[in-house]
Amino acid sequence: MAKVIIKKDSPLNQSETFTRLKSVLDQDNDLRKLDPSYVCKFDDQAKTGTAKGTKFEASLKVSATGETSSLEIEVKLPLLLSPFKSMIESTLGKKVEKALA
Repeated sequence: MAKVIIKKDSPLNQSETFTRLKSVLDQDNDLRKLDPSYVCKFDDQAKTGTAKGTKFEASLKVSATGETSSLEIEVKLPLLLSPFKSMIESTLGKKVEKALA
């Protein structure tokens, strides 16, 4: 399996960062096009989440760093999608940037 890992510091607090990223993972149309069958599960208390479908698995973790936060998204791709790894990483990175702006 190929992996895409996005780590980023957020200027927002942990709760706001988690809420925004949760929305991206749960409602983004581009991600749904990649795998319409994926289902998200979130733990609001721990500020973590997962998205699992037939074509990929992803995990999200948002940690508090004082008044700001940091995030990590890890996406596991099957070998068939490995050639698209850089495109997926770029697209997801842009979506994270937009959500945190």
